[in-house]
Amino acid sequence: MLLGLAPRFLTGVTAPPAPIPARDGTPASSLLSVEQVVIGSRQPNDACDVDVLTLAWIVGRLDGHMDRRTMLLIAAGLTAEGAASLANPWERLTLALSGTRADQEDTVERLEARTIGFHRLEYELPAGALYQGLTSHLNELSALLHSAPERFRKRLAVTAGEAATLASWLAWDLKRPAQSAAFDRVSALAAKESEHPIIQACTHAYHSYALEGRPALEAVQRAQQFLPAQGEDATRAWLLCLEAEHLASLGDRQAAERLRQPEEAFDRARPHRERAWTRFLDAGRMAAFQLSVHVRLGDERQVTAAGQQALSSIDGDGDHKRLAVIYADIAQAQLQIGDIPTGITYVRRALDAAQRTESTWGLHHLGNVEKALASQRDPAARELLGDLISTRRALGSSPA
Repeated sequence: MLLGLAPRFLTGVTAPPAPIPARDGTPASSLLSVEQVVIGSRQPNDACDVDVLTLAWIVGRLDGHMDRRTMLLIAAGLTAEGAASLANPWERLTLALSGTRADQEDTVERLEARTIGFHRLEYELPAGALYQGLTSHLNELSALLHSAPERFRKRLAVTAGEAATLASWLAWDLKRPAQSAAFDRVSALAAKESEHPIIQACTHAYHSYALEGRPALEAVQRAQQFLPAQGEDATRAWLLCLEAEHLASLGDRQAAERLRQPEEAFDRARPHRERAWTRFLDAGRMAAFQLSVHVRLGDERQVTAAGQQALSSIDGDGDHKRLAVIYADIAQAQLQIGDIPTGITYVRRALDAAQRTESTWGLHHLGNVEKALASQRDPAARELLGDLISTRRALGSSPA
């Protein structure tokens, strides 16, 4: 019922089912903020912590759009103890791989689904809420690769590579550059073992987010070298969008023309069927990339149209990391044209969205509006600038 897969009221049932309980027994529907249950302050050894591995598997098996509140409600009902029947420790997975072919296939599919789930959860949850579970997932994959039948080794290596690229990104977000570099090495080994070099394309694309200017553009161009001549169009569209974005940051007017190429690739793409990391790419993300390029080029006419398109794609309870970036770009555009009140409104929205997910990426994007706010004498702008600077300091500066 919660997922929309069953009717709200069942035939012959006089009373609605009991609501999903929270950790303290309070119905989840009555909580002021389910998010506090999932990603709020918890003791490291809390036995009632959310089972992130099982949550990732469920989200990956569903592999479709799930609004933020639904995902958090599911998580609120998944504790490490209550989800034991769904969870699969690596010992159990090892036994499964030594069983029948059906058991082996099911085990590999479970790990593939879990990797997809982690990539989907990254859109909404802070890096700190996922990192430990993702590293446990990678440890399981590493152990299984040594004992897996030969026919499953490439699939497991691909899955390990897709998980390692995300782990590297999360480690960067958590200001752990050494661990990020270690996971980069894992993804490179997985790309070689699986004969899927495109895993390296994802690694370099993530690197570009941590860089600025010419180094960021060069990272994207290195990523493009790992693309095949044909196919993998979702990754191709993503990389072409990033290239256009970085060209625009350098003031290259060709950036606007380059936007046609990712649009053509996106028309051919199947983001939900290509790679674990391509699930994020949809029409809304493409609109957000267009907005970002036009903002950086200072094209006010195009910014208005792209901004409206990007805003129309926003789900009221959707991807808050994307919201932070879209709102930051709109804020920057409004401040550039002198609409200070509207600009302040969108900076505040962007900051709120970035704080919800503790997103270094979102705060990094907000750095582009700090100078514009610093030049304002408006008290509201000065106050907002102080809030922005204090938030960035609290979360720490990027290791880049």
